[in-house]
Amino acid sequence: MTVVVVTGAGSGIGRATACRFARKGATVVVSDINEETGPETVDLIKAKGGDAVFRRLDVADVDEWEDFTAWVCSEFGVPDIVVNNAGILIGGGFLEQSGDDWRRMIQINLMSPILGSRFFVQRMAEAGARGHIVNVASAGAFLPVAIGPSYVTAKAGVWFATQALRSEFGGHGIGVSVICPGFIRTNLAANGTKGGASVEDSSIWAANLAAGQRFLFRSPERVAAAIERAVRFNLSTVPVGVEAWLVWFLSRLAPGVVRGASSLVQMQFVDRAVEATGKVLGGSR
Repeated sequence: MTVVVVTGAGSGIGRATACRFARKGATVVVSDINEETGPETVDLIKAKGGDAVFRRLDVADVDEWEDFTAWVCSEFGVPDIVVNNAGILIGGGFLEQSGDDWRRMIQINLMSPILGSRFFVQRMAEAGARGHIVNVASAGAFLPVAIGPSYVTAKAGVWFATQALRSEFGGHGIGVSVICPGFIRTNLAANGTKGGASVEDSSIWAANLAAGQRFLFRSPERVAAAIERAVRFNLSTVPVGVEAWLVWFLSRLAPGVVRGASSLVQMQFVDRAVEATGKVLGGSR
């Protein structure tokens, strides 16, 4: 029996990944902080004959990570695959984002995949078990834009931490991969916030951004397929989408070009585009 753990599996990439592995015959541990959407993913899997169970997890809480890891290993044994996918979005410029914004972003988008990797790799190593860790980062890891500095900082950290983990445990039968999606249709924007904005303005901004994400971006199934491929072939870095591959290659071949292009993307231009998109596609005003 293959056991797969997926965090942030209540929607988007996490849900698509959980459903994909369940279709392949795996038992999936669906984890999410949302106690409504997480069980919904389990119901979707079971409705199609799959095997899944929900367990609430706040990925920002170290103690919950320890309890969650112990519970998974007690109930199912050391898992074969762990997908650290949970994440948040906070927009706004470097100074617009408060210290609390930065701390929350780093805790959830950077520290949670590090903690998930650490706790489960430790169990794999102690048991002498083969397994695979997949951390979901972003094409933003290679793009130092001014419109979400805490986000790209955290995702760059995820990419580098994953490489360090792979270099240490890759020779011990433990596969390690990082997935770097481009524009994907998820609830990330809808649940996001904007630094330096009032609660009302932040909600409007998130709704307008979500309208574009909902209609213009590609399916999370593309990322789920990339995750499965990364596990099958033990791939190191897997961009998803033409724009993600482009940024990945340019960041290697011409980092100065990427930095120059990134400096052209300023928050005021993005705000106008987000507002226009919301008006056209049905966001808030």
